Amino acid sequence: MLPAQAGFLFEKLRNFRVEFFRDKVPSAEWLVENVILPKEIDIVIPVLPLSMVARLVELGKKHGFEVWWAQMELLHNDYSEECPEFDRERDAMVPGVDSEGRRMWRHYRFRGFYRVKEVKLELEEV
Repeated sequence: MLPAQAGFLFEKLRNFRVEFFRDKVPSAEWLVENVILPKEIDIVIPVLPLSMVARLVELGKKHGFEVWWAQMELLHNDYSEECPEFDRERDAMVPGVDSEGRRMWRHYRFRGFYRVKEVKLELEEV
């Protein structure tokens, strides 16, 4: 968790406990049954595929927990080394590989948390 994220949560909630879950998540239902409900978690901030986030939002309405989204803006993804504009309070540098197989960094900046009220996918057959 970035210092700016912790600061935001402290300002909004004052008293909170952070639980990290880094294992594989087979389904949103599994996460709710095995982690969220047993630990009595009120707010979930997932880093999961969109389909799982959508299902968590539905399950949150049923079970009484909220899903929040950590908005991270991609500043650029073209550095072969860490960016000189890196801000330890708000930024994350994520390693990756470019289209030619060279190591590169994606530079993200935290912009805030948002409560996810609904995830709607409008699909069209191709």
